[in-house]
Amino acid sequence: MTVKVSDANSARRLSLSQKLAVASGTAAAFAGVAAPQVAEAGIVPSTTLPMSPPASSGSNSWDVDGDGTADFDLINQSSSAALLAELGAAQFVAPSSRTNRGFAKLSSGFDVGGLMTGGFKFLSNTQQSIRMTNSGVIGGNVVAQGWAIGDIGYFGFKFSNTTGVHYGWGQISITGTPVGRGFTFTEAYYNSTPNASIQVGDTGGSPSSVPEIDPASAGSVLSLVMGSLAMLERRRLRRAKAAEGDATVSA
Repeated sequence: MTVKVSDANSARRLSLSQKLAVASGTAAAFAGVAAPQVAEAGIVPSTTLPMSPPASSGSNSWDVDGDGTADFDLINQSSSAALLAELGAAQFVAPSSRTNRGFAKLSSGFDVGGLMTGGFKFLSNTQQSIRMTNSGVIGGNVVAQGWAIGDIGYFGFKFSNTTGVHYGWGQISITGTPVGRGFTFTEAYYNSTPNASIQVGDTGGSPSSVPEIDPASAGSVLSLVMGSLAMLERRRLRRAKAAEGDATVSA
């Protein structure tokens, strides 16, 4: 006696590997929805740099975030001295020892924000003339703060826009020449999240956080996989019984 199982039932059978593939695919789709998202750092570059004072007497205004409001002025004073000025609520980080004309030289990794350590602060008053260079030599306002001709160093700042106060860092190159233009802001970055600090040197190239596994989500995914396998097994058993019935009738 030959027992035949209908081709239709045979075609419906799934191997264990196929079952796992189906369940795994379903779990992966679920995990893609349930997995926590990686939060990108809110660090963005100032696109209006590099910038120096103008070639002749006058000023170039630095609008940090490009919103149409100038935050700092880079000044050529009578083609001899090169100065900086703060505009509105924008300020440079200053040494705590300074009461005016502060422009601190910072180290990589320094945290610029509302609360700063290591002897630095934002002054309470607006600075209108920080003398950076004068007739080709370092300015009297900044030499005592560690700056010198030939320096390529870091500075910190803050500015405000419609979303709030933002903190940033920049790089300056001090050459002393051409006279009246003796420095250049080469690059700068700021935190686009209001009131959030930023570390000197942070360009936003890395995620601000690493995603963690949520035990609840992991448990849900595992339950989904096991449930899918159980459902497939129940279907297999029903089909096997149906096939046995077909074979008995044929006999």
